[in-house]
Amino acid sequence: MIVLVGFMGAGKTTVGRLLADRLGLPFVDTDLVIEERERRPIPQIFEADGEPVFRDIEQAVVADVLSGPEAVVSLGGGACGREATREVLRHHTVVHLDVSFEQAKRRTAGDAYRPMLHRPGLQELHASRREVFEAIADVGVSTDGRRAEAIALQVLDGVVGKDGILVAPPGGTYRVQIKPGLLAEVGTRLSTHGAVLVVARAGEPALPAVLDSLDGVVHVEELPAGPVRTLDVYSRLAVRAAELALHPDDLLLAVGDEAVVDVAGFLAATCNRGMRWAVVPRSLEALVNSSLGGEVALDLPQARNLLGAVHQPVAVLSDPSGVSPATDLRFGAGVAEAVKIALVAEPGDLEPLVAAAPQVLAGEPAAITALVRRAVATTARLVTVDEREGEGRLHLNYGHTFSHAFEQVLDTEQDALPLGLMAAAHLARRLGMLDDAGVGLHRSSLRAFGLPTVHRFQLGTLRPYWLRGRKFRDDVRFVLLREPGRPEAGVPADDDALAGALDDLAEDR
Repeated sequence: MIVLVGFMGAGKTTVGRLLADRLGLPFVDTDLVIEERERRPIPQIFEADGEPVFRDIEQAVVADVLSGPEAVVSLGGGACGREATREVLRHHTVVHLDVSFEQAKRRTAGDAYRPMLHRPGLQELHASRREVFEAIADVGVSTDGRRAEAIALQVLDGVVGKDGILVAPPGGTYRVQIKPGLLAEVGTRLSTHGAVLVVARAGEPALPAVLDSLDGVVHVEELPAGPVRTLDVYSRLAVRAAELALHPDDLLLAVGDEAVVDVAGFLAATCNRGMRWAVVPRSLEALVNSSLGGEVALDLPQARNLLGAVHQPVAVLSDPSGVSPATDLRFGAGVAEAVKIALVAEPGDLEPLVAAAPQVLAGEPAAITALVRRAVATTARLVTVDEREGEGRLHLNYGHTFSHAFEQVLDTEQDALPLGLMAAAHLARRLGMLDDAGVGLHRSSLRAFGLPTVHRFQLGTLRPYWLRGRKFRDDVRFVLLREPGRPEAGVPADDDALAGALDDLAEDR
């Protein structure tokens, strides 16, 4: 919940509607809810029953609204006078829209609808309420002399925080918080109302710090080494969730690499027909890609990602410290994801990304944090406007049609995506879409990080895996680039073009 508080005339309704529109959330004005329930306007309640009765009604309504679905909520100016209401607000993000007494008077002059406007000692009331608002608010924004649009943008910045990036698709709005040392703050950054089930691999180095930060009822389910995006592991987790009697408002917390995030997220999407979940990504691949956007999946022997869902987390808490080539066996896959994201949607990020390659490969936290922040900011923008691969998000599958098939015939997944990106570049050139310079940019960007760009694959070994792919439409189709930053989805290719692209990949030409 984002709850707006402030004195009369602060602009809570106007700013609240702007925020709700930007975040894809409903807007709720508790004064309007009161009038709807009572079937009479607030001035009549004050006149007929007195202020104490109105405050009783208001307290009950605020408690009901804040226990409901997430929303942007505007409270009446006096609602925070009750200790019970202030206690409820401690579990939500409270924004104080601060308005001076002089400005409030000008904005509300002549408004007969506000019962409190005509009481004596109005200036003292303003001062006392301001103290309350400042004491309970997580974010404070001055509104005097400012346009509502500018106020709303500042509120967004304050809500997300300097370490956060907002993701706001229709399926749920949340923050990706990126900060070295965040592991110790996981418990304080999460809203946990019930039990927490933590899912992580056995021996996960981050697990002790995460568990130390959590309060309340916490259960841990440790996964084995090796593949975990399987029906067997999912079934085990589902049985455990049932044994613990987890409910939709409990929290499932995934701590680990991309595979852990996927299987835990798939459980969250299906348990109770959907339950709250959050992510603490612990590999570079998960930090830049799989921890946000809500796409979760399981593998079957026939192909990757055959069982999947889209279920947004409530928070992503990204601590890049401790993630380096020395500790992350799939570090190269994470770098390839960052290169892919820049190639598809933000080619201007390639130059600083490549320039920082020595520092990234040395495991320098500042360089890795900057890489993660750029990739997440771009991905957040794409998944906010396209949650379910209608257009923009679909482009993030660039290189994946090749790489997912390559994984089936390679000894390691580590090399699959860079080779998939190169194969896609060669195919685009064969189809007359991408020029030599574009192919060269792929090659130089990947090689700067020591990633492979050459391998021999046989077309016949790849086709069975493409047949079962999600993007198969009468034949295999690809996301390709016309130039960096200009992707096109659903591109078909005949066998001659595909065989030629694979030859180019094998001969590095």
